Amino acid sequence: MKRRVFHKVRFLAIAAAVLTAAFLVACNNAPPKISIENAKVQLSPAIYGEAMVYMTIRNDGGTDVLKDSSIDVPGATTMFHVMEGRRMARVDSVEVPGGKSVVFKMGSSHVMIEDMPRTMVAGSPITLTLVFEKSGTKKLQLKLEKAPEMK
Repeated sequence: MKRRVFHKVRFLAIAAAVLTAAFLVACNNAPPKISIENAKVQLSPAIYGEAMVYMTIRNDGGTDVLKDSSIDVPGATTMFHVMEGRRMARVDSVEVPGGKSVVFKMGSSHVMIEDMPRTMVAGSPITLTLVFEKSGTKKLQLKLEKAPEMK
């Protein structure tokens, strides 16, 4: 009797492990479902001609990678900055894990915009283009917000 119970428990444990592994593989291979929430672009309080983009990149599907960005302002460039420990570091891409969100916020990870012309002031419209490895291009219509007060 005890042997029978042991075999049933062992069978159930193996079945649960196989189903869990299959679920994890399916989640990883699922297509990403990217949405952008709460996006805003804010002028730098310290450096003229620079701005930072803050947003939440939500992914309700499989893993994707944010691999490029640009804006429709001649001469301006964009780059990704992320926190590595207590340091800000420039990176070429940002992984967006499946079933998770990546938050770009003040004092943390963000999209940096540099070399904007003097004509770009609070209220100026910009189009930010984000390029994902699997999800393709997402365009955001934003207006530059004034720089926050320095404390």
